[in-house]
Amino acid sequence: MSSDQRWRLLRPAFFIFFFLFFLPHNLTFGLCFNTEALALMKFKERIEIDPFGALVNWGELSHCSWSGVVCSHDGRVVILNLRDLSLQGTLAPELGNLTHLKSLILRNNSFSGKVPEEVTELQELEILDLCDNNFGQPFPFARRLLQISPPPSQPSPPSPMEEVPIDFPFFFAPPPQNIGASPPTETQVIPNPSPVPPPPAQPPPAQTPPPQLSEVPHAVNKKKSHKSKMYIIVGVLVGVLGVMAALVAFFFLWNQKVKLIKPWGETGSSGQLQDVVTTGVPKLKLAELETACEDFSNIIGSTSSDATIYKGTLSTGSEIAVLAVASGSLQDWSEDHETQFQEKIQRLSQVNHKNFLNVIGYCHEDEPFNRMLVFEYAPNGSLFEHLHDQDAEHLDWPMRLRIVMGIAYCMEHMHNLNPKPISHTNLNSSSVYLATDYAAKVSDFTFLSSTPLDPMTNVSSFGALLQEIITGKIPDPDSLLQEETKPVADPTLKSFQEEVMERVWEVVKECLSQKVEMKEVVVKLREITGITPEAALPSRSPAWWAELEIISTEM
Repeated sequence: MSSDQRWRLLRPAFFIFFFLFFLPHNLTFGLCFNTEALALMKFKERIEIDPFGALVNWGELSHCSWSGVVCSHDGRVVILNLRDLSLQGTLAPELGNLTHLKSLILRNNSFSGKVPEEVTELQELEILDLCDNNFGQPFPFARRLLQISPPPSQPSPPSPMEEVPIDFPFFFAPPPQNIGASPPTETQVIPNPSPVPPPPAQPPPAQTPPPQLSEVPHAVNKKKSHKSKMYIIVGVLVGVLGVMAALVAFFFLWNQKVKLIKPWGETGSSGQLQDVVTTGVPKLKLAELETACEDFSNIIGSTSSDATIYKGTLSTGSEIAVLAVASGSLQDWSEDHETQFQEKIQRLSQVNHKNFLNVIGYCHEDEPFNRMLVFEYAPNGSLFEHLHDQDAEHLDWPMRLRIVMGIAYCMEHMHNLNPKPISHTNLNSSSVYLATDYAAKVSDFTFLSSTPLDPMTNVSSFGALLQEIITGKIPDPDSLLQEETKPVADPTLKSFQEEVMERVWEVVKECLSQKVEMKEVVVKLREITGITPEAALPSRSPAWWAELEIISTEM
């Protein structure tokens, strides 16, 4: 296998691993960005007056570039400093979503109302400066607060479960780092310096009884809510990672089981499965074909090269045609025969057109000796049968024109293949089969590769076939159409367009005289019939199901 082929197989896995590696970080960052940016925008919506336009750039670019916002290295808001801006409004409870906020400084503004409890529950908040605002009521902290240098008349610090009312204006910050400092989870309250003397000490409030289970502080619920959100985020990440891991595992298992098979053809046709190593078509086992063809008892035809055609049915119900060489031995099979056999498979796999009876597999075994080609199956028999067998279904004029255009489009495709055009070895009504909807399926059941024909020979053969379709008679090779001959329609045709038939007849004469190439024939016939390549294609190619079954067999 070449390096390019290995890269084509491994490239999807590389991109999946790349995406899988960066997904958790990107998803976490995206969730963080959306939540924190939304919280800041909710805060801005509560601002009624912004005399200096301090928040004009909020909503542009990243929230970390907004005025007064400072983020950590991973994009989380840690500082919101909007002091001395004369902002007027109320505080949005969504500020509680800034879970990594360490400093909130809103000194010397005109905020009013109450401070949302969500702000007081920020677990990482170290500095809260709300001095010189218009907050008119105290608010409780659920966490225990310690004061520096408390007045002598100050009562003993409350228990951890008590709520401490804090009057405004105020500022609180972390305790100083010394030996006698309080635990790091506690927060200190620093009285706001003011020229106004403090009010007289109030008597201590009555001691409240311990809270019951039904009276759990609101802060505990908020903390649980915050944890629940984190659990949801973690659950989403785990779910996404699980799905991605399953996809990666499926991809590698698939490549290990069908590593010799390429994707189907790129032309949009039913395609062929392609063996990377040898011939371009998957190799099948004799036992598989024996089962499908009922021990090779269902013979549906033979070829001039002593090959037998069997009909088979795969386990999915898809039907196949198997072309097998006459019985013999490896000693009777020359090296030249083997070369022709391989070349035949290669040539057939290159056609890849929906109006062609595509090869979808082959069998190559020396003991017992077998050489077989597997094709998709056209259920409505050959064109020859429908033109000359009285028991076969009648083909009306529109059906015949569609068959003609399917053959023409297929032959044009074969003649234009790159790098090397392919000519049909024996184009006639017996080599054209009909799909379920009676679309043409050109076959090539010659077993060995023969000397390539001149494409103009195909044009002449197509002209004779076109004559046979119009007249319903087998052309005599020794007395083909003469210049003065006029069209004589098939007597079984109940109706047809005489003008169209006459114009098609002119194309017949040009083909038999080999005056035009196949691409010119297609242009003329399309102009006459108005049938596009898409309209001439089978509505559903049986090769799709057969190829899918072969994949399953290979696995």
